[in-house]
Amino acid sequence: MNTNNRITIVIVLYNSSNIIFECLKFLSKFKIIIVDNGKNSVLLNQLRKKNNIKIVSKNKNLGFGNAINFAYEFVETEFFLVLNPDIEINENSISILLNTATNYKNCAIAAPLNVPDEDSYGILPEKKIIYQKNQKKYHSQLNKEKIYLEGEICVDVTKGCALLINSKYFKQVGLFSKKYFLFWEEIDLCRKFLSHKLSIIVNPSALAYHRQGK
Repeated sequence: MNTNNRITIVIVLYNSSNIIFECLKFLSKFKIIIVDNGKNSVLLNQLRKKNNIKIVSKNKNLGFGNAINFAYEFVETEFFLVLNPDIEINENSISILLNTATNYKNCAIAAPLNVPDEDSYGILPEKKIIYQKNQKKYHSQLNKEKIYLEGEICVDVTKGCALLINSKYFKQVGLFSKKYFLFWEEIDLCRKFLSHKLSIIVNPSALAYHRQGK
C-alpha cells in the first residue's frame, strides 16, 4: 500500500517552538500542509526551505478546528493526518493507521495510542456524568489491558493531537464545528461521526509520542 500518496499531513502552528522539527524528521516522504495561526515567523523561514511543505494562512489565529477546516481546502488525498507539532510518529505507524482506515469501510478516524497519555481515548463526556450520578466508581469504560491484548478497538472519542481522518467522511459531517476555537472540537467531531454510524478506531500497534510542548 502506497501510504505517501494517500495521506496529506496537516499541522497547525501558533507561537510554536523548534519541537516541530522533531515531528517533521519522520515525515519527509509525505505532503504536508502547515497552517500558520500566527507568531511563527522564525520557524516559517526554515519550513519554507522544505519541498514537501505547503504553508497556508489567513493572517490571523483561526483556532484549531477552523485551521484544520481551512487546510482541508488544499487536501487532495483520500485521507489526512492531523498532527500537533509536539507529536512524533514514524512512517510505519502511519502505515498501520492507513491499514485500519481502509480495512473498515465505516472508519472515519484511525488513531494511534498516544504515549505517555493515559487519557488519549475514551467515552463521551456525557456518559461519564451518567456514571458519576449513579455513584459508580469511574475509571474508564475501556480496559487498558484489553486494548493491548485484542488490538484495534472502537472508542467514542480520541485526542485531537494525532488523527487519521477519512476526507470523504469529514466533508459528509460538515468538518469541524466553527463554534469551537480551542478544546472540545475533536469530541464534537467524534460525536458527529458517531451520529452518522461511522467509527473511531484506536490501533495500539501505531504509536504517537506526545512531547506535550517540552
